[in-house]
Amino acid sequence: MTITNRGYTGPLPTPDFRRQINREFMTPLIGTLSGEISATKKSLALGVINFPGKIRNVIASVSTAGKNDSSVPTVTVDVMINGTTIFTTKPIIAHVSGETAQHKTTYSEAGDTGITAPVIDEDANTFAIGDIITWTATYSGSTTPTTKMANVNIVVEVQPV
Repeated sequence: MTITNRGYTGPLPTPDFRRQINREFMTPLIGTLSGEISATKKSLALGVINFPGKIRNVIASVSTAGKNDSSVPTVTVDVMINGTTIFTTKPIIAHVSGETAQHKTTYSEAGDTGITAPVIDEDANTFAIGDIITWTATYSGSTTPTTKMANVNIVVEVQPV
């Protein structure tokens, strides 16, 4: 006898409930650059959109912000819809002189130093079905720092319109 888990079978509010939830629940788009970074990475695909909506938040993080007190390791993140930026101010993560190489994030509640918070342009953050979302990680600073920046990640939160 084979047992199959089909999840909760009801009663449901409407016969089409699962489809309605699937259509409205928007999982975030996630981008990862695994390993050390010491050069710019351009036009990294996050995906093709299958619903109309808008980008409501972008969070960038690095596992190690790098270290070099004379030529500061910095990464600037850009998110684009069909090649056009969504930001008026792009998120930036930078090493702070005197700190150890450590995890840093633009997530506001973390309170990290060396962070420039993103500001999304409300006139440039909407997308339609078929639009392509990409991102770029622009590295600046020493190409041979004491400790290299590593594992740049972004989370792009979306919502339907």
